[in-house]
Amino acid sequence: MKINILEPKTPALKPRKKVAAYARVSMETERLKHSLSAQVSYYSAFIQKNPEWVYAGVYADDVISGTDTGKRGEFNRLIADCDAGLVDIVLVKSISRFARNTVDLLETVRHLKDIGVDVWFEDEGIHSMDGDGELMLTILASFAQEESRSISENCKWGIRKRYERGETRGFKIYGYRTKKGKLVIQEDEAAVVRRIFQMFLDGDSCYIIGQKLAAEGVKSYAGKTLCGEVISGMIRQEKYTGCTLAQKFYTENHITHKQTRNSGELPMYFMEGTHPAIISMETFEAAQKEFAERYGVDIVNGIAQKASYYYHRNGESGPHPKHRPPQWSEERRRSHSEYFRTRECGLCRYDFSHFIECENCGGHLQASLKHYVDGSSEVGWVDVEHTQRAKDTPRPLVFRDTALKKQIAEALGWEAFNADRMFETLSGISVNVNMVTLRFKDDGAQTFRYIPPKQIHRKRKESN
Repeated sequence: MKINILEPKTPALKPRKKVAAYARVSMETERLKHSLSAQVSYYSAFIQKNPEWVYAGVYADDVISGTDTGKRGEFNRLIADCDAGLVDIVLVKSISRFARNTVDLLETVRHLKDIGVDVWFEDEGIHSMDGDGELMLTILASFAQEESRSISENCKWGIRKRYERGETRGFKIYGYRTKKGKLVIQEDEAAVVRRIFQMFLDGDSCYIIGQKLAAEGVKSYAGKTLCGEVISGMIRQEKYTGCTLAQKFYTENHITHKQTRNSGELPMYFMEGTHPAIISMETFEAAQKEFAERYGVDIVNGIAQKASYYYHRNGESGPHPKHRPPQWSEERRRSHSEYFRTRECGLCRYDFSHFIECENCGGHLQASLKHYVDGSSEVGWVDVEHTQRAKDTPRPLVFRDTALKKQIAEALGWEAFNADRMFETLSGISVNVNMVTLRFKDDGAQTFRYIPPKQIHRKRKESN
């Protein structure tokens, strides 16, 4: 008789999900309600209590606005980690914490859904992987964006009403300090301000004034050197007279938050005696007249406009010469600038030379030979001068040449990348962190997310 012994089957273990959380605190509206550390602690404990989950971290941003994902470093790091396969589920308190821009929200959620990452919105009870999840997200995200627009408009209305009542907003400026909610004169700095105005009226240029103050060790409000550009701004600063011209700049909309100079689109408010004066109005007006004549600019609303060119004698402290007429006409300067920003200048060695532009700083990405850990080397496209142009904005990724070409071809529905065809179809390419926008010659545009290729790492030698 044959006896078969059956071994008990070990049940297959269900792989645990890698779970991360995203938190965002808006400093102006929620400082008293929730602290960032409290949210991080809550999500850390919540994820680690679930035996079916693996803790993948909490990504937390401390920023004012949720309408612009480009300025949220932790948010972008979370998306990059999802692309790298480090996260399976993302927990978020609510849609408004994730994004108040409907387009950004849907693009991000769709991208995460495509790579198998589920986003759970706790307050709304929505899972992005559910069948009706996207429909609900579209509706609720639209409400969140409209709420953001309404809050923005209410804030603007309140600020303008304060201006109409003669109330000013707080500001930081060299020569003043805020004590108990009021501006008081910082006497040592005020003496420097008076000297600057007098030196300028006596004939010294902004550049020479900066040199003299630097030699004496005079520092700015932030402890930096007072350069010629800063000196020119101080000379045109009406607040030193004790008066305030409000709404010289305004925000275009609640999504871009771009600051634009007010050239008559909105009313300005001139308020007298808002704080103690350092210089007299007569001295200020004389400085504006001198500045306008010297640099060939107009006086608008009592303030000389910013000059695009400061002429000075190197190292000389005599009377400043009058504004020197440009040797080139404005047309010639513009055409010269445009020529060296195009591919026709003859400086293009690669297919993307002078063709990829950073949306945040406006500079072209440059080709740089990169050496990778798998022993390969390849051209990478880098925004080399981003910090000098726009240091407070996020820098674009380094785009690998072959990967970028392949993804552009896929986005355009081509079997393979063709440079000549690209130049016939596109007028240019712009990037924002890892988002690539293809700009067509018919004024259309198409945006996709650049996915960095996975690098092949060398195997470590086994130690004997």
